[in-house]
Amino acid sequence: MSAPWAGPSRPAPTVLRELARRWGGAMQVLIVEDPSDAVLDAWSIEVLPTWLRFVPAPSEPSEGAADAILPIRLDELTGHSPDGELTTLLGPWSLVHRRTGAQPKHIVEAEFGPESPAG
Repeated sequence: MSAPWAGPSRPAPTVLRELARRWGGAMQVLIVEDPSDAVLDAWSIEVLPTWLRFVPAPSEPSEGAADAILPIRLDELTGHSPDGELTTLLGPWSLVHRRTGAQPKHIVEAEFGPESPAG
């Protein structure tokens, strides 16, 4: 998540676009710019940029699921593809990794890419 008015988040979409090209079809990348206050509240986001990794969730939530870091379970994710097209990915999805603040590309790739421990 980023916003043009949040200085540290301005490079985030460019970083994601470049990494999406590098990852090819191994990862689906969504860029969410200028999220609404409702989205920020629902996803507990206080700092932009915020980097989030969601994975497909089981259709029925299990009790005490250890893989989700927050009780965020979404039926769909909506944002823009690296090519700029509005995209919705049907779920359900669970949040498994989060990092806040501006990050260098190698950190984003190591923590969120297809070879990351969260994957």
